[in-house]
Amino acid sequence: MSRASAQLERTSIPPAHRRPRISPTPRPRGRRLSVAALTAAALIALPAATATAAPTGHELRGADKLNISMQAQQKNNWCWAASGNTIATWFGRKYSQNQFCNAAFNRQQGTDCPNNQANLGNVQNALRWAGINSGSYVDGWLRYSTVQSEINANRPIETRIGWKSGGGHMHVVYGYDDSNSMVYWGDPWPSSNRYNWASHSWYVNNNQFAWTHSLYRIGG
Repeated sequence: MSRASAQLERTSIPPAHRRPRISPTPRPRGRRLSVAALTAAALIALPAATATAAPTGHELRGADKLNISMQAQQKNNWCWAASGNTIATWFGRKYSQNQFCNAAFNRQQGTDCPNNQANLGNVQNALRWAGINSGSYVDGWLRYSTVQSEINANRPIETRIGWKSGGGHMHVVYGYDDSNSMVYWGDPWPSSNRYNWASHSWYVNNNQFAWTHSLYRIGG
């Protein structure tokens, strides 16, 4: 698997598994913002922490959301498969979570994949099987400017979070908004809000969880 240098402190956390969580108030999912809305958002001053970091080759647009269809996980340990298969679907593939799971563990297709935990390296295996560039797997969280760059390039990000109470979970980051340095993420846990948002700093570390691992540059 490809591993780039971590953007901040490195962690050593077990593979993700499910845990229900309390999400911030959901914002209804929509299409990309209109040109007028993007222009208005771009006029709002960027926070000092992010104003100097412009992604190479992609103009910052103020706000952007990818119109993903976030999948609910079909087994209680399959947050990683639901998130990874959501990204595969974004890139035009049409596989079941069971197929994605079998590919992740190099299992024979057409069999029932076990309800196993996995890490982002397993997700990379399944993406390669699906013919999608498997991206870069890093320990740690991504800077806000990197999130901007990935979304502007139409590349969702799969993240692994670690619960403060123990265990982990996986999400899909699919958007940002510069007005408050917000990030948008999808949560596959069946009873959680499917689409969520909060400030980047909150998502990195809050009283519920911390962002511990990242899979980005997918499809690039």
